[in-house]
Amino acid sequence: MTGTDAPFTRFRPGGEAPAGGPRDVLLARSDVTRAEPPFFVVGNPRSGTKMFRELLNRSPDIWISDVESHFIPRFTREIARYGDLTERANFDRLAHALRATRAFWHWNRRGVHIDDGRWWSRCRRRDWPGVLEALFRCVHEQEIPEPPRRWDDVLWGDKTPAYMEELPLLAALYPHARFVHLMRDPRDCVLSTRDAWGNTPLRTAQEWADRVRRCREAGMALGPERYFELRYEDLVGDVRPHLAAVFDFLGVPTPPDAGQFLRVPENLGSARGASEVVTRNRQKWKQTMPEDMRRDIEGITGDLLSIYGYEREYPGVPVRRLPAARMAAYRLRDAWRQLQFRRKEQGGWVRGLRFLLAR
Repeated sequence: MTGTDAPFTRFRPGGEAPAGGPRDVLLARSDVTRAEPPFFVVGNPRSGTKMFRELLNRSPDIWISDVESHFIPRFTREIARYGDLTERANFDRLAHALRATRAFWHWNRRGVHIDDGRWWSRCRRRDWPGVLEALFRCVHEQEIPEPPRRWDDVLWGDKTPAYMEELPLLAALYPHARFVHLMRDPRDCVLSTRDAWGNTPLRTAQEWADRVRRCREAGMALGPERYFELRYEDLVGDVRPHLAAVFDFLGVPTPPDAGQFLRVPENLGSARGASEVVTRNRQKWKQTMPEDMRRDIEGITGDLLSIYGYEREYPGVPVRRLPAARMAAYRLRDAWRQLQFRRKEQGGWVRGLRFLLAR
């Protein structure tokens, strides 16, 4: 057995950890300035990003909607089709299209209803970034009706885990945006996605590895001033200092009650309904994952386990990719399971399908 679960905080992307030692290369505090909004929280599914969002939301200087947007990359690529957004008719066409996305469905379900007139009036710039800021400002007004800070004083963010594959696009859209990548041991991610949605373990492991590699490469290109990585295990093991490092990266003060949630974040899995960080929610794979599955997952993710300081049991197993045909079969099976899950959640097959197709 090799490797350790030694904690690390902030590190410069691309730097290898010393053998048996943590990554602890920190930016000097004098180099840190307040981030310009928005910032983005990314990570693989079931990596603790909802928990992390509500830890950050405890700060009066930060706000992240409890709805994941998902639509920003697609509309960024397609925005030219809506024409000049200084013209109200073009704005209305864009707003109509955005209302068909999953994010608006979630906002409506939570009682957040966006009035187009107010949205338009909140646009300080009549371009795509300006329309997005005005939208999130309207959401903020309803999610936080009595905010502790004026909108102009708030550092707002977006917690959409899937954006870990969209860093270059988002970094170009917002040239000063910062990104926080929360990662979790892939073996625990595998168990959590299986328990929550019935996902195939090896598909989850392969997608975990693919996403982390792409995100890490993009983060290295951005540099440590704009990209921050944090292990879930370190955060839940000692919440306040690791959270303080994130606040420092974002350039806002650490609140006195750092480590407490603003809202209960989790509605699935073993942390469902928890009102505080569940410190025991780590290394479950050691107790519940069969040995053959542990070996298979390490064969897919082993190099990244080493890079991020996670324990390895089979260091001699070469890293491999699952065949494309096998991944396609897993995705098809998991899509059916996801549809079954959404059918129960949405109250019917048609509603479940519509939900999955909305982006």
